Amino acid sequence: MQVRRIELFQFRNYQALELAFERMLNIFVGENAQGKTNLLEAVYLLALGRSYRTTSDGDLINWDAAFARVRGETEREAGGTRIEVLLRREGPKEIKVGGENLRRHSDLLGNLNAVVFSPDDLQLVKGSPALRRRFLDIEIAQVSPAYRHHFTRYQRVLRQRNNLLRAISQGFARREALPDWDEQLIADGSRIIAKRAETVRRLSRWSREMQARISGGREELELVYRPFFAAPSEMPQAEWEDPQAVAERFRKELEALRRDELARGTTLAGPQRDDIAFIVAGVDLRYFGSQGQQRTAVLATKLSELEFIRDEAGEYPILLLDDVMSELDDTRRERFLGTVSGRINTFITTTNVRSFPDEILKEASLYTIRAGTVTPVGA
Repeated sequence: MQVRRIELFQFRNYQALELAFERMLNIFVGENAQGKTNLLEAVYLLALGRSYRTTSDGDLINWDAAFARVRGETEREAGGTRIEVLLRREGPKEIKVGGENLRRHSDLLGNLNAVVFSPDDLQLVKGSPALRRRFLDIEIAQVSPAYRHHFTRYQRVLRQRNNLLRAISQGFARREALPDWDEQLIADGSRIIAKRAETVRRLSRWSREMQARISGGREELELVYRPFFAAPSEMPQAEWEDPQAVAERFRKELEALRRDELARGTTLAGPQRDDIAFIVAGVDLRYFGSQGQQRTAVLATKLSELEFIRDEAGEYPILLLDDVMSELDDTRRERFLGTVSGRINTFITTTNVRSFPDEILKEASLYTIRAGTVTPVGA
């Protein structure tokens, strides 16, 4: 899976840009606030139809423009295609694949899979559970239409059930209406949890290998899924991957929490309260790991994400490394780049190309970026 060409028009600080990519590895060099991250953001937009930095599409449009457009030509083993995303200040977003308008924006997923690694991801281990759930949901959604379906429907049911709980707590609705919403919540939520449990088990297998490789064999990483109903000491079980078994535990938790939910006017059970633990030698890195261990765990997890998508989609996704190389020491940087080099279409931003090994630079296309102007090195 590769991006062969990209065209930007009025996107962020780019008035107009056309770039063709001939190599698997592409490195963009420049000072901060020159447009390096914006370029990676545009590639990510082609893959997921959204930014990894903002929830507002309007932020992606140049200040003086009414719309922005990103086009890309991609290549997969099954053949190439053209993806176009049109963003408007007023009016809906428009996405085309192969010249055809997509009726649902979610239909874009799977045409170009992507994994992004930005400085914010270094908080994956010690940050909030919401960060870890988001990481997991984006990864699975790219390769599983069924997961996207259940996740979207669950979010809608969750909002409506919360509205009902608030109405009941304020005396505007009757609690007899809750059981029907409970069953809808359980039906989709149990499938989300089962798929997450399966995914984390598989990620853990790859993460263990990657952590050992990056740490020089000194550490093995275990990813542990923590569904909302699990006790703190409860280890993953095969039944967590069975939607029917999960549904039974879900139902019991809802019954046990009924009084609290009515008092607080919000849903207290469900996959929106799940988490992932990062364990090395029996130690939870979120609470007791060193900064070096936490960063190595994030690297290993990102590498395992690449393997998971390849296993599901049949080929590697593209990899976007947004100014993270400077956050790693020389050893971790070289081992990480050595793992992906030559086999994964990778786009890297950096302020200092001298931090890269010579053997990596020989394989790369280098570009300088200044004030939204991209210049190939040597051109």
